[in-house]
Amino acid sequence: MSCKNISSKNRSSVCHVEQTYWFSPLLPHLESRSTWHSRQAYKTHTHPQFSIGAIEQGGTRSHYRGQQHLLQAGDLILIDPHQPHSCNPLPGQTRSYHMLYLDTAWCLQQLSRLCGHPVTSLHSRGVVLQDPALFTRYQHLIAQLHQGDIAAAEKTLHHLITPILQQYCLPVEPAPYSSFPPEPTYHTTTRYVRQRLLSNLQTSPSLEALAAELNLRRETIVRQFRRETGVTPMAFLNNARVEYAKTLLRQGTPLADAGYQSGFCDQSHFHKTFVHYTAATPGQYRHSRSIFDNK
Repeated sequence: MSCKNISSKNRSSVCHVEQTYWFSPLLPHLESRSTWHSRQAYKTHTHPQFSIGAIEQGGTRSHYRGQQHLLQAGDLILIDPHQPHSCNPLPGQTRSYHMLYLDTAWCLQQLSRLCGHPVTSLHSRGVVLQDPALFTRYQHLIAQLHQGDIAAAEKTLHHLITPILQQYCLPVEPAPYSSFPPEPTYHTTTRYVRQRLLSNLQTSPSLEALAAELNLRRETIVRQFRRETGVTPMAFLNNARVEYAKTLLRQGTPLADAGYQSGFCDQSHFHKTFVHYTAATPGQYRHSRSIFDNK
């Protein structure tokens, strides 16, 4: 993996961090990440999946739902799909943590099964969980994934996610049932900007072009978009490009092609943005794939 396109400060803090990703076609609804002794910070970002984090060592400060949450070793955190958040280390300290990213459609299917009726939206009531039994179960799942014991991991995953969904997730049941969560209700302007930005990641319109199309000032668009989504249009676009690049890398797409197809102007821009939103390089992410594919 190459770190030559990252600034010297980020190169020393990212490329030497011990971290692994896990994903497999045998469990297509699950991805995990494990990071040890990292001081690397994140930009505010979102994930399309339902995310569950676990702090193994140290502490982290999470900004989520307009509040600051302090997490210590042994804590779990629930993060809803598409919700802006950041989880950064405490000043001068390292932290070790795991993340589980669970496909939202799969979670809704599990929640519908538990509720006995269709559920089409997922909203967690809790944010920081202090539950030693769940934390231990989470650790067992991570160990089984890294050992390649898929059958045991699948069973542990169900034993972990079932009580979390039952105790901490609030079902919302608009009909008819869809396997995908409904898009939040946005103002016409925000909805239009989202659709235009996502319509083609390689040729997304500039803010100036959007302002002309909507006959609005750039500042008005940015202010309204941030108020409704929690991020600026450019941050939203970069986040979407990184998530699409991750999808391509999981499929084995070469780094240069993944960056180009995701809309990044060059490899330097791709590496820098990927690091800002994931605290890992594209090469580190793809390298983890090759490790677990060869087991």
